[in-house]
Amino acid sequence: MNYLIIFFISIFTSAASACVGLGGGLLLIPFLVLIFELPIKYVAGTMLFAMVPYTAVATFRNLKHGYVNFKIGLIMEMGSILGVIVGANFTTFMPDLVLKILFLSIVVYLMLTLQIPEDSSFNLVARGFNKINFIKPFVYCKTARGAHCSIPALILVGFIAGYFSGLLGVGGGFLKTPVLIVGILLPPKIAVGTALFMIMITAFFGTVEHAFLGHIHFHIGIIIAAGMMIGAYIGTTVLKKASEEKIKKYIFIAMLVAGILAIFR
Repeated sequence: MNYLIIFFISIFTSAASACVGLGGGLLLIPFLVLIFELPIKYVAGTMLFAMVPYTAVATFRNLKHGYVNFKIGLIMEMGSILGVIVGANFTTFMPDLVLKILFLSIVVYLMLTLQIPEDSSFNLVARGFNKINFIKPFVYCKTARGAHCSIPALILVGFIAGYFSGLLGVGGGFLKTPVLIVGILLPPKIAVGTALFMIMITAFFGTVEHAFLGHIHFHIGIIIAAGMMIGAYIGTTVLKKASEEKIKKYIFIAMLVAGILAIFR
């Protein structure tokens, strides 16, 4: 019965996540903890395992609609791959309570970031990226300020997102999507598609590392992956039809719900 429940929850949460560029774990992890009572490190490994096929389906669908910026995505992933390996290893000795508080704090702040003006002193995401966006070499990025993006800055952002992905078992989209929108100024739909493409790569390397550490429950992971692939198809269909402003609202709502659910993890 628990497997059936998590299957349908996986469809719903991944459909919502695919609309906003999240890996699915942000919304699904609290349910996984409540239903199966797994330690966070096993939840992290199992979720990353399930995210690989989910993000592959979502990326394929988004490619058809032109919602993936490969250049930015691949550069950021150079940092994310290292970050997810480091984060995965940190789960072996970080207490669950610390992970939960960290998860909640980050989600709440990034949720609010989407509603803060880019030039506000409180928008640390936009200000932080702009301060390091002068470091050479650059890559052409017509949607960023000055028509360029700093390659080291993109790699650093990717590393931070990858670290929290491996640490918490989320795809990293909860950090990457807001940064792509408010820091790099990508249109919301392209930010969502690019984030899911990056999550696919990050999740693969995170899965390998967690498998080596023995942190994956494969039976649960397969059930979740099946539900998430269905959800990916639904979510990318909604993404295509929704307006850019609605996508930003969907991202805000998704992060608000994830923050509330984190309290019960």
